[in-house]
Amino acid sequence: MLILLMVLLAGLWLWPVGPEARPLRPPEPLPPGLRLPYFRLPEGLTLCGEAVPFQEPEVREALDREFTIVVWNRAQTLMWLKRANRHFPDIARKIRAQGLPLDLKYVVLVESDLRPKARSPAGALGPWQFMPPTAQRFQLRVGEQVDDRLDLDAATTAALRYLATLHRTFGTWSLALAAYNCGEGRVQRAINDQGVRDYYYLSLPEETERYVPRILAAKAVLEAPEAYGYDIPYDDLYQPLAVDEANIILTQDTSVRRLAEAAGTYIKHLKSLNPWIKTLTLPPGNYHFLLPKGSAARFLEAVRQGRV
Repeated sequence: MLILLMVLLAGLWLWPVGPEARPLRPPEPLPPGLRLPYFRLPEGLTLCGEAVPFQEPEVREALDREFTIVVWNRAQTLMWLKRANRHFPDIARKIRAQGLPLDLKYVVLVESDLRPKARSPAGALGPWQFMPPTAQRFQLRVGEQVDDRLDLDAATTAALRYLATLHRTFGTWSLALAAYNCGEGRVQRAINDQGVRDYYYLSLPEETERYVPRILAAKAVLEAPEAYGYDIPYDDLYQPLAVDEANIILTQDTSVRRLAEAAGTYIKHLKSLNPWIKTLTLPPGNYHFLLPKGSAARFLEAVRQGRV
């Protein structure tokens, strides 16, 4: 009996008592075709022609974080590429016309994903995320019936003017972009308090510290999407819209339904082309409409005859 008891006790002592007591066998490596690729942060990135201090570990890691997120957020980056194909040509033309750096086109992606009705919790609205006071400062209408912040064309013009103003104020594009994100006063106070006039060495709100690296990450991936596994068939990219344009003056409150009918379409389509229309009635004023292709003549004739 004593011998049997000793055997049982020895067996219990040798038996593993928990996961940590069992030797772990390293997993077998996956076949090459099943391994996730690794994408390295590109060297020598510049922003609007300005060098980025890659030699600083904090800067490199901040850039690597945003770059990795953009590379691996497959759904969002696919939508960026599809929408950019539609809108970047017009935005680039506006940027060139004002003599500004083309890298500024990536700002609108980071601000809104190029969604015309994007809204922030703080109340910023539209593709360039204008707050009402700044929008009005740059001659955008902000009201219950009409809101030019939702008009990509008008908002892009205003945003580029604002960015140019910020660049003149702060002297570098990185600081100008920081001020676009968190406000001129916030950036100027940080400069005064910290004795530093370089975006990459300033302590700023976390969102603002991530803002410029995210723009750089968007630039890196969208300039060479195939290198990161984004190979979208051309037919699946969103193409520029084929539209007519018309400028009209309304002298009284006007039904959006009648305007849509004058263009041979329906309210939802007219508001899709002109997202600045917020209600079913437009007040008196000057308006620039995008219309279905081939409809401008009949639209203008209907307005001239007072049928709207």
